[in-house]
Amino acid sequence: MKTPLLIKFALVFLSVLIPISFFQAFDFFFSKNTTSFTPFILREPKTNGKPLIISDEFGWYDLGPDFYGESRYGDNYFFVKTDKNGFRINHLLDEDNFGNEGLKNEIIFIGDSFTFGVGLDWEEGFVGILKKDFNINAINAGVNSHSPTAYKFKLKRLINEGLISNNQKIVIGLDISDVFDEATRWTEFQGKPADIRKVNELTNKASSSIKITQNLVSNNEKKKRKNFYNENNFKLTHQIYYGIENFIKKFIDDIQVRNNDRSKFTHQDWEVIHNKFSPLGVEKALEKITNNLSEISQLTSENNNELYLLIYPWPAQLAYKNSFDWPKYIQEKCIEINCAGVINTFPSFFSYKENSRSWQKELYIRGDMHFNKKGNYILAEIIASEFNK
Repeated sequence: MKTPLLIKFALVFLSVLIPISFFQAFDFFFSKNTTSFTPFILREPKTNGKPLIISDEFGWYDLGPDFYGESRYGDNYFFVKTDKNGFRINHLLDEDNFGNEGLKNEIIFIGDSFTFGVGLDWEEGFVGILKKDFNINAINAGVNSHSPTAYKFKLKRLINEGLISNNQKIVIGLDISDVFDEATRWTEFQGKPADIRKVNELTNKASSSIKITQNLVSNNEKKKRKNFYNENNFKLTHQIYYGIENFIKKFIDDIQVRNNDRSKFTHQDWEVIHNKFSPLGVEKALEKITNNLSEISQLTSENNNELYLLIYPWPAQLAYKNSFDWPKYIQEKCIEINCAGVINTFPSFFSYKENSRSWQKELYIRGDMHFNKKGNYILAEIIASEFNK
């Protein structure tokens, strides 16, 4: 006699439900008796005790002097060392970055995380590669998430302190994300760069929005506590969920990186993404970059420096058809401010993409928009060819 289909279904359902129910019961009692259970927590980076980042109350920050140790990017640890001026230097060498006199023949690179070399040891970033493989003396003045407002202030400080001499070459790395950072993050306050949100908080311009945000956070916490099926009651279940989520993410992370909000302005309608670039929006942010570049040019001109602009693509700029031509915009700005030249690496990376189907995995850190060692080497080659003409 054949077993009815409904009974078969019920047996299969119960064979799945019963083990899951037992596991959930075990997880609940286990979680209640393991309050400090954190199996996937990342350890703190090992350092010499000095801060890598120094900041003020208005959100301005820079690299601290004489730091040595690890930094962490995601779950990746890498070594960082800074000299007495707060420049990133080779952690493998016992050097103090020359003092004021020793900077005179160096090319100073000012930029954001791409210039700093986030996620990579010194010899894997393009500034380190320039020194190691191309014998070009280079100073790394890059800091994560800095943009033209910050570059202008930093340049002014370095000139005033005598760390940039006459006739010295200066390279500003203009990143795609500078538009986002100028629109959403950086402003000028009391003669220094400042975080727009911090200024609003401290000047009480956004007190009402702060209260709303605080209420939302408080309500979310209350909802979380009321939800019985939360990570405090079912630690093992949530860890399994996060593990599966991260496993799946590895197969779609390249697509996620291409669709990062910070790089959308070159291939999406600005009206559609305006809220992502609030409060200024894309157009105002570009105007702000133009004004900052003009002031940067004036500073370097008065100090008789050669000013170069360096540009490079994020994965999105290689993957999608661009409606806004970033290289053309920067070329036009260079002409306007009479800079020494644009080091445009876009053509080389487009050429690489045309010849490799796995270009993103080969050039960029996995699941990220920053170049890996190979991408940085290509970048260094192009820069070296510019200065070795």
